[in-house]
Amino acid sequence: MDIGHGITLVDLALFYKKHLILGDLQLGSEGVAHNQGFFLPKFQLQDILERLSKIFTQVKAEFLIINGDLKHAIGTILDQEWTDILAFFDFALQHVQKIIIVRGNHDLVIDPIAAKRNIAVVESYRVGDMLIFHGHKVVKETAPLLVVGHEHPAVSFKDKPGDKYKCYLVGKWKKSILIVMPSFNPLTEGSDITRDRFLSPYLKPGIGTFDVYVVEDKIYPFGKVQDLR
Repeated sequence: MDIGHGITLVDLALFYKKHLILGDLQLGSEGVAHNQGFFLPKFQLQDILERLSKIFTQVKAEFLIINGDLKHAIGTILDQEWTDILAFFDFALQHVQKIIIVRGNHDLVIDPIAAKRNIAVVESYRVGDMLIFHGHKVVKETAPLLVVGHEHPAVSFKDKPGDKYKCYLVGKWKKSILIVMPSFNPLTEGSDITRDRFLSPYLKPGIGTFDVYVVEDKIYPFGKVQDLR
């Protein structure tokens, strides 16, 4: 779906000027759960690669931008993260010329893995009028278009309060257009944006006037956040 400014929403990814942007994959989630005493079957990587493969058939991307939280464990690197992230890199590099990682709060020690494939890790990334950063903290830079992740936005509806649907949020941050991306992690439904409990400082001022785009078999415009409460 084209939302203007040269931006196309493609499933859980955003496409702009030959850049495919996605975030919050949190690879290694099953390993973290196992270390905490929980069992999760290992399907996360396969689901991500299958979903990404379909996206690559719809757009001709030259660059893949990971907007934070490529890995899940904080402050350490699990064996599963080494294996899954390198497999992810090898798959993606069959489809794009270059991968760039924008550091998220889970990516404190992503650098040794990225170095294995000569992949740059940056705090933010600028292309055209767009500034891409994870969104867990306020950055000094600005641009006409701001793209963040971190929040894992999802929405529930009054008639089905137990169900949540991943979504994009599009609104204003000061003089810029702010786009909040959904998580690419198949193991998480996301945080319900109708309940006003936000992680990102970019959302805490309020998002009632933000437009909602729900991701299902296609992208569905769902009006304003304030109309869903």
